[in-house]
Amino acid sequence: MKETVNIKLLFLYLLRKCYLVLLGALLGALLFGGGYYLKNFTFAPSPDWVAKSELYLTYAPEVRLENVYINDYTWQTLSASDACLDEVMANLSFDTTKEYLRSVATAGLESDVRLVILTVTCKDPKEAVDIAHAYENALIKLGERMVDVEEVQIFTSPQTAEKKTQDNRTLRMCITGAVVGAVFALLILLFAFALDDSVFLPEQTRMRYGIPTLLCLDKDGNAISEWNKETGKLNLENTLKDKTKVYLSDVSSETGCGREDIKALAEKIVSFAPAGEVLQCTDGINEKPEAVSEIKNSDGVILLLRAENRRGKLLERALDLLKTQNIPVLGFVLYGTHKKRLLRYLGSREK
Repeated sequence: MKETVNIKLLFLYLLRKCYLVLLGALLGALLFGGGYYLKNFTFAPSPDWVAKSELYLTYAPEVRLENVYINDYTWQTLSASDACLDEVMANLSFDTTKEYLRSVATAGLESDVRLVILTVTCKDPKEAVDIAHAYENALIKLGERMVDVEEVQIFTSPQTAEKKTQDNRTLRMCITGAVVGAVFALLILLFAFALDDSVFLPEQTRMRYGIPTLLCLDKDGNAISEWNKETGKLNLENTLKDKTKVYLSDVSSETGCGREDIKALAEKIVSFAPAGEVLQCTDGINEKPEAVSEIKNSDGVILLLRAENRRGKLLERALDLLKTQNIPVLGFVLYGTHKKRLLRYLGSREK
């Protein structure tokens, strides 16, 4: 039979595992935020220092500013030209290369055609200031050669360089990591739930295998509720009616209940219905497949199944063997059930 997705069971499963989602969020925040901080602050290379100059352009009286052809691109090109760099290098007290100067300095018009902004970014603050001063002299000399420019003056000149600060996005990275970690953990839980072939609920054996669960026992071998105790008694009496010999066998694993353990559970089961002379015990079918030869001459078998044991394939193997041997399966006794969890699913207030 086809089993549908049980939304309530899924909700309770996720509720029980919600700490893993929180753990995933914590690990995600630590990984993203911590990794970002280590990369950009703890193990970041030495900081950059910025020296900025402003040059003021005075145009010829006949020039109208709206018609000025000198734009931002003009000054960027001029500051990187060989003519400008030759002037800069002539004004420096240390040796350098044109390629280096092009990589650390840029000039342009940010918003006003009369104000040229020169920016020098270096690892050494003194070097940044020296290069800025050298560029000022070079740009003044070359700027005054332009036809429309009458004079170039220094508006502001750096005395010291400022440390370039980086935007600290650690908090944002932590939040992003927490969201990614939580979603990833949730997807893993959903995937684990989809692959989990355990039996959580009595109704699942009927939906999956077409075989009812007659009785549910908790981890102490007691009925999970008074209602379950009464229905278990009715189910067992009806199942064992007119039967002379019915075997109990465990199918939870390959090393599950032995015969002595099954006898202990049988005593619990007999306490619900006076059928001690009918119920017999045999070894677990997955542990000792030869136990089916003992069951063959009986009226059928009641299978003991541990709840939430993740051994659905072993159960299917045992059912297939019993079907091949034409041995009727009368029902399941689900034992080791988590009492509070099952009562919460059933919506019962019974303690």
